[in-house]
Amino acid sequence: MKVTVADGEKSQKILSVEIPADTYKGVFDAELAKVSKNIKIQGFREGKAPKEMVLKEKGHAVRVQALELVVNDSVKTAIEENDIRAMGQPEVKDVKFEDDDTPITFNVHVDVFPTFEITKYKGFEFTKEMNEVAEEDLDAVLQNLRERQAAFEPVEGDDAVIAMGDQAVMDFEGSMNGEVIPNATAKDFALEIGSGQFVPGFEEQCVGIKKGEKKDIVVTFPENYQEPSMAGQPVTFAITINEIKRKAIPELDDEFAKDVDEKYETLAQLKEDIKKDLELEAEEMAKDAVYNSMLDKFMEENPFDIPTVMVREQAMRLVEQQLRQYAMYGIDPAQMGIDKNALAEQNFPVAEKQVKSALIINEIGEIEKINPTEEDTEKSLDEYAERYGKTKDELKKELDQYGGMQSFQNTVFTNMVYDLLLKENKVEDKIITKAERDAKVAEAAKEAGKEA
Repeated sequence: MKVTVADGEKSQKILSVEIPADTYKGVFDAELAKVSKNIKIQGFREGKAPKEMVLKEKGHAVRVQALELVVNDSVKTAIEENDIRAMGQPEVKDVKFEDDDTPITFNVHVDVFPTFEITKYKGFEFTKEMNEVAEEDLDAVLQNLRERQAAFEPVEGDDAVIAMGDQAVMDFEGSMNGEVIPNATAKDFALEIGSGQFVPGFEEQCVGIKKGEKKDIVVTFPENYQEPSMAGQPVTFAITINEIKRKAIPELDDEFAKDVDEKYETLAQLKEDIKKDLELEAEEMAKDAVYNSMLDKFMEENPFDIPTVMVREQAMRLVEQQLRQYAMYGIDPAQMGIDKNALAEQNFPVAEKQVKSALIINEIGEIEKINPTEEDTEKSLDEYAERYGKTKDELKKELDQYGGMQSFQNTVFTNMVYDLLLKENKVEDKIITKAERDAKVAEAAKEAGKEA
């Protein structure tokens, strides 16, 4: 067998293979012998038919089978003998097979693990922009906590009317073309008005209805509604408001802090913890941003290609993550008509950057001989446990339970590479004030409006 290897596009090798006619003949004869043993031809005992008759009956099928066996075996041998680090399934093209007395030739396109060098990753200048934690940020978190601690309390009086944000306790019965819809009826159903829980247009029409009042509400169901018979159709809901409840938001005081967590005695302690968390979050976001800037720079300074199969696999992993997130929110992807392959195609640019980033980090780790010790892992476990309010044993148990220890060790390795990069490059810290942040958001919204 003769094999020549050439470079293809995007980390691909092209193997041109020539198989001697004798090799094919040997495989063909062996396959024909197998068929001859079991073939039944009228007038002959099983396995005793002449070769010519077997060829006439099964010759084409045997030739196809022999050709497939020879090509597949040759592809495997060619890859192994030429030390090709193949990724994914090799693609056979341009097969030429004229007759039993001429060589078989074909090309094999193989995605290979990329070979590259990262030499430029030190001495660059970057800016780490960290958002200032403003009083408004602290207030926003406290307000969110108050909303979560809030309880709905009945609105007294027969003249009470529903307002946006209220909880309406109602009976309803849905009908279409005068026929009651079995699955569109309920008694004492509690609906928070403005939550978007119901069909678009329903909640808005509830605003202003009095306690005890009966009313017909007409809404048109979305065109993509999961029940085809109701999709795009007007449905009438006969509703009766049994009770109106209004959200009672707790006062911001020491008692509120105790309700949030028993470890707090005062509101000041709660505020101090929130501020620390916000500062830690701002620091992590700033680090992530500067790390991304570094990786973008290293990709620019050390260009290399990666095989499409690596990008496709990562793109599909991103799709699976998206689908799991949908499931967490009770959304059935099947009912949304999601095309996984189309979604993966959309993810290709992000996936390519993620794969290249991981390869660069691993390569720098190899160059710098970064190899986390057990002590490094234990230290990181301590840090993460403290950050998330757990004991180290609790964190270890969670990681072991969900098979996450290997992933955590990879995180330790990545963080050690990042720590080295922060030392080997000049990083200027810059605090972004709340006013500057708001100005950036406003400018981004303005630009988005122009594009729209």
